[in-house]
Amino acid sequence: MRATAFFKSVSGQLEVVDGGAPFVYFDLGAGRCATCNPISEPDLAAALVDTISDPSKNNALWNLGGPDAGLSMTAQGELLADVLGKEKANLLGVPIGIFDVIISGLQWGADTFKSEKLADAAEFGRIGRYYAVEDMLTTDPSEKYGRTTLREHYERISKEGQDYDPYTTLFGSKEAKETFAASKDA
Repeated sequence: MRATAFFKSVSGQLEVVDGGAPFVYFDLGAGRCATCNPISEPDLAAALVDTISDPSKNNALWNLGGPDAGLSMTAQGELLADVLGKEKANLLGVPIGIFDVIISGLQWGADTFKSEKLADAAEFGRIGRYYAVEDMLTTDPSEKYGRTTLREHYERISKEGQDYDPYTTLFGSKEAKETFAASKDA
C-alpha cells in the first residue's frame, strides 16, 4: 500500500495562516505547484484492515489516496483560508530553486566540517524537496478511499486544534508542545 499524503502533512500551516501570515507553497515554475489528495490516518487504518478480507488486494500494489479530487497547494491554501474565515487567501509561492541553494550549502558544510548533523539536514532538505515537487495523487477512482475530506479535517482542527508534530506542524499549541516534549523525556 502506498498512501499519497496524510492530512497532518498538509495542515502544518493552519496556525500561521490563522495568525494572518501567508500560506507558503513551492512554485515549480509557470504557476505550477504540487498536487495531492491526502488521506486521514483513520481512513488509512480502515483500508489496511479492509485489505485482509479483500482477495483482490493479495500480492497487489495499492496506491491509496483520500476521497478528494487532487488539490494543488494553492487550492489547499485557499481552502484553509476559507475554513478559517479569511476574506481572501494570502498565498506565497517560493521558487523551488531555494531548496537547491539551501541543500547545497548544508552539504558543503557537512563535507567541509565533517558534520553528521549538517549531512542529516541536507538529506532532510532533499526529502522535503522531493515532496514539494512530486504530485502525491491518485486519479483512479478505485484508489480513492475513505470518508473524511480535507475540508472536514481543516474544519475539525480549526476548532479543536491539532497535535503538535515537530516535523509537520509549524506552530502548535503550547499544551501540545509540552506534551510532545514530555513524551520525549519519558
